[in-house]
Amino acid sequence: MQEIELSDNKLTGTLKYVENYDGFSEGAEGNFLAIEVEEAKNGDTIQFELSDSQIKGNGFLNSEDPLLVCKIHSNSQTITLTNGSTKVVLDLTGLTLGQKSGE
Repeated sequence: MQEIELSDNKLTGTLKYVENYDGFSEGAEGNFLAIEVEEAKNGDTIQFELSDSQIKGNGFLNSEDPLLVCKIHSNSQTITLTNGSTKVVLDLTGLTLGQKSGE
């Protein structure tokens, strides 16, 4: 990731193409976004949902695991974070997705 910024629920920056990212799943490759969710870090349970996901598209974050890691295949995807009755939709259209080396 390079120069990732969040402003008014819109993410901007570049997601570099990663090969063999076993931290996500064995042999995973693609563009990955990792963001720490402050509310989860502070003890809230946050539900997340990645639109049009190909793998691991939803789940929960909490103080034991506040880091959201998503495989992004298109910047038209969104991430919805739900904390009780509060929903926030993160706009990914400002992200540039890196290409696999040699392509």
